[in-house]
Amino acid sequence: MSVINMTGTGAGGIDLDELTALQKDVVKGKIAGVSGFDEPVEGTLELTGNTDESDVVSGKTFYSDNPYLRKTGSLSLTGNAQIGHVLAGETFYTNNCKTKLTGTMTVNSLLSFSVAAYSGRRVLAKWQNPNQAAGKPFSGVIIRYSTGGYPGVTGGTQVYKGAGNNTAVGGWSQTYIDMPALNTTYYFSCYPYMTCSAGEKTGTALNAVAITSAVINKTFTVSGSYTIPTGYTKMDLFAVGGGAKISYSTSSGGGPPHGGAGGGYTKTVKNLAISPGQVLSVIVGAGNSNGNSGGNGGASSVTRSGSSLIVANGGTVESNGDFSNCGCNGGSGGGAGGYYDKDTTNNNVGGNGGSNGQNGQTKSKPAAKYTYWGGTGQGTSTKAWGSSTGTLYGGGGGGGGVGMAYKSHAGGTGGAGGGGAGGAGGDGLKDGYPGKSGTPNTGGGGGAGGGSDVKANGASGSGGSGIVLLKLY
Repeated sequence: MSVINMTGTGAGGIDLDELTALQKDVVKGKIAGVSGFDEPVEGTLELTGNTDESDVVSGKTFYSDNPYLRKTGSLSLTGNAQIGHVLAGETFYTNNCKTKLTGTMTVNSLLSFSVAAYSGRRVLAKWQNPNQAAGKPFSGVIIRYSTGGYPGVTGGTQVYKGAGNNTAVGGWSQTYIDMPALNTTYYFSCYPYMTCSAGEKTGTALNAVAITSAVINKTFTVSGSYTIPTGYTKMDLFAVGGGAKISYSTSSGGGPPHGGAGGGYTKTVKNLAISPGQVLSVIVGAGNSNGNSGGNGGASSVTRSGSSLIVANGGTVESNGDFSNCGCNGGSGGGAGGYYDKDTTNNNVGGNGGSNGQNGQTKSKPAAKYTYWGGTGQGTSTKAWGSSTGTLYGGGGGGGGVGMAYKSHAGGTGGAGGGGAGGAGGDGLKDGYPGKSGTPNTGGGGGAGGGSDVKANGASGSGGSGIVLLKLY
């Protein structure tokens, strides 16, 4: 067994087998006996720490470069964070690191949330701001929507983010939201958010459901104005002009009856762009009721800021031929008047008024080279919006029937869509029977009065007033 003899006044030695320190465990520059060496050697351990008193909490001791010099820290932790200042679930130290704390800060919760249809695509969202509470901040709300169920905080489409119109604690706030479609059920989720150094944090969602308004269909039977409401972006228009009234004779021996008056023309305009607050000026054409002289029906129209959007002219009293016995032109043509024909009773009956844009009935006797033409119709459907179904407008007036040789022959029927029927002819020494007026707000043409070979012809019926329809979507 090797023994290191130590110089000095004492006796004895160190058993090398009892040495456990290695050369690397001895500070460089110091001589010591270490395991593996028979003689004392210089250590190789270099202490390179750079900690100083300001790095260590005040009152705590440590060793740095000089292992023989114990130092006392001077670092003072004076943080004043509280658990309500730190996000829930996050940990931190304060007050000289004596205790690890866990934050409890969360976004404050809304008190209430609702959504209701307002106008068109627009809905009104309302919520009640949170009451003030420590450790529960609040910046505003985020609203999301879906058509397939409540979207929560991650689904659907975000449609609003902000504080609404009232930031008061516990106060009610609101915002208007324009949705994509009319007459649609939307599911809404509204949740609070707050912004901080860690970014944006959100709270618990409240849910509500609302159905947007339907298409607006507006009917004008008299002239007026209309202001475009909020929530609509497109408009269709349909207009029918007033029906005409045919002139008639009041003298004795009035002679052959006239043809029926033309129904009002119709027109459709679609996909007009509109904005809330725009004012439309609507004119509904009057049916002509001008005594025995008659005349054309009035035009129906819609204008916006002085600019014309649609015009539908009234029916006319211009004959479709060389004789006043012919029917008149319009949305649907008037039927021709009956004429004196001793051989064929059918020709004595007035022609029927046209329907759905068609011509009025013609009366003729080829052998005699006599033809009373029915009035010309517009050639397209007189139903609203150009549809193949629905209500007819602008029917032509029926032609008057013939009265002769003590026989009275019927007038023609009025065309479907409000046309007035023609009057029957005078029987013997009687005046012709009056024609019927067109139905109001259809633009129907007035029926012609019946003729008389001895007395006065019957009075003609007045034209029916027109109509204007609006569709907002």
